[in-house]
Amino acid sequence: MLHRASPLLGLLLASALSQALAASANDSTALLQSMRQAYGGAHWNDVAGLQMDGKEDGDGLSGPWQSAVDLRTGQYVSRMRNDVFGSAQGVDANGQWREDITGMVHPLDSDEARAVGTTESWLRRFGYLDPHASVSYRRLPDAQEHGKTYQRIEATPAGGRAVTLWITPTTHLLDRAVYASSFLIATARYGDYREVSGLHLPFRISSSSANLAGNSDGESTDTVGQYHLLTSAPTTALQRPEGKVRDVTMANGARDAITPMQLEGGILLVDVSINGKPAMPFILDTGGHAILTSDAAKQLGFQTQGQGVSGGSGSGTMSTSYTKVHDTGLGNAHVRDLTFTVLPYPFGFYERGDGMPIAGILGLEMFERFAITFDYDHHQLKLTPYDTGEQPPVAKGDAVTLRFTDDMPLVQATQDGHRGMYGIDTGNAGYVLTFPQWAERNGIAKHYESGLPIPTGGVGGLFTAHIAHAKSFELGTQSLDNVVAMLTRADAGATGNPSEAGNIGQDILSRFNVHFDYRRQQMVLMPRANVPDSHYAMAGFRAEKTLGHPDRFDVGNVMPGSPAQQAGLKQGDAIVAANGKAASALSFGQLRDMSSHLPEGTPLTLKLTDGREVTMTMRDLAPR
Repeated sequence: MLHRASPLLGLLLASALSQALAASANDSTALLQSMRQAYGGAHWNDVAGLQMDGKEDGDGLSGPWQSAVDLRTGQYVSRMRNDVFGSAQGVDANGQWREDITGMVHPLDSDEARAVGTTESWLRRFGYLDPHASVSYRRLPDAQEHGKTYQRIEATPAGGRAVTLWITPTTHLLDRAVYASSFLIATARYGDYREVSGLHLPFRISSSSANLAGNSDGESTDTVGQYHLLTSAPTTALQRPEGKVRDVTMANGARDAITPMQLEGGILLVDVSINGKPAMPFILDTGGHAILTSDAAKQLGFQTQGQGVSGGSGSGTMSTSYTKVHDTGLGNAHVRDLTFTVLPYPFGFYERGDGMPIAGILGLEMFERFAITFDYDHHQLKLTPYDTGEQPPVAKGDAVTLRFTDDMPLVQATQDGHRGMYGIDTGNAGYVLTFPQWAERNGIAKHYESGLPIPTGGVGGLFTAHIAHAKSFELGTQSLDNVVAMLTRADAGATGNPSEAGNIGQDILSRFNVHFDYRRQQMVLMPRANVPDSHYAMAGFRAEKTLGHPDRFDVGNVMPGSPAQQAGLKQGDAIVAANGKAASALSFGQLRDMSSHLPEGTPLTLKLTDGREVTMTMRDLAPR
């Protein structure tokens, strides 16, 4: 039975709530006043900026670090360099930017990046000490950790992301700040406070992040050697790097480089020569960075340095190290002294049967140096360098604006009538990904939750997602028919990003010839001479090779009600041939081409290690 509250009770509840909010605000005000005094009180009135020198330790590497901040505006820059690479990040009058470990610069200008950048600027300028700053505060309950008590305030700078401040009650100094950044939870910890000309300042600042499953995505520690207190803003120190391309050489006087590319199981492969050696296949991935597999690095004789952590699709992480490659060549295009991350990818990632193994990935660093055209009609990649002559011409077609939260380009697209920001990911070999938080907010999650359960994943491990046909999908001015979308999980790392709608890969991109121009922040969709039909019939199983059994695919999953299950295939079976071709000669991508994204009625016969042959007929299992 529904009981209605009396008007008097409503007034009493409203009064109690009002008093509680007022008490919370007063509690925050008193605590903030105590913090201002603890940090130096009126001594801050004469300081307009700070410069810091010291060192940074992270990823098993160490080197000099410098930072500068305008305490009035929050504009800042932070730079580091170690024996392998350097990087920088900052905010200036034009917004937030990042210099990656290969020396190029790109903006961080999505709505998400702006919100996070506003909060990070506020933290760097000690905004919690400014009583006039446009910030809303909310007192949170005290927290206990490792036998210590911390006072907490939630602060939300105007236009920024909410951040939780953990304050040590005995000193009234900030112990840490915790806030959401895209699909990661970022934590900045402050320690080793010392007095500098009347101010109390932290001489140790540690930055870390973890995905929504709680797995760390890396940590670095900045140790301040010296603070410089400034009476005016450090304008010169705050300038972003020039970001011009100075490490590209075009052989034979060529203006452009043309090199073959191919799709294999939806994976886009290009030929890359490392230090002049015979070309090896690399994945060209707008969602990735320069990576060598551990196996390729060993084969090429590289020594590695450092030890870090990398995440990606899925909730898990993978260890990383680094090396320097003197010459990276794609056709006539050569890039000097690129820093590569070395990752211990599993055998099933790089093995290609009779083909040469995948040696690694190229990503952001190539798109920052070249305007790149994917010509699917002619199976060619065209690269035109920036800053080595005339700038690349404007491509003709449907131009879509690119934005950045991190290193993957983002675009606006519309799914089932709802607009959102999607990553453009040439390394996504599968379906359009739909992230569950966005789908829930827009009321379309149930359609996909009832779809076919399907195993998927990447660096972070496997997880179960669900696929269904989208009711509609628009990208730029293009209305796309017959699109299947995969609903991921909230704990699926980068593929469960609460700040984005999803991820667009080869399933959509290969319907066009596509031109990427990061300088103009454009992706241009150009018509193909022969647009391939989109088919989604599948066998309904997942199988992978292992290093110990390169002559067979071990079946790890058979989907309920699928053609594979109806034909008698079971989890634990091992495939030694597909349509008469030995498994030892097939790559994972080639088996995928034989078992999914096919026309209805396509047959597949598998020979198993126990002597059985099972034949199945493909069906589209994704509900509409």
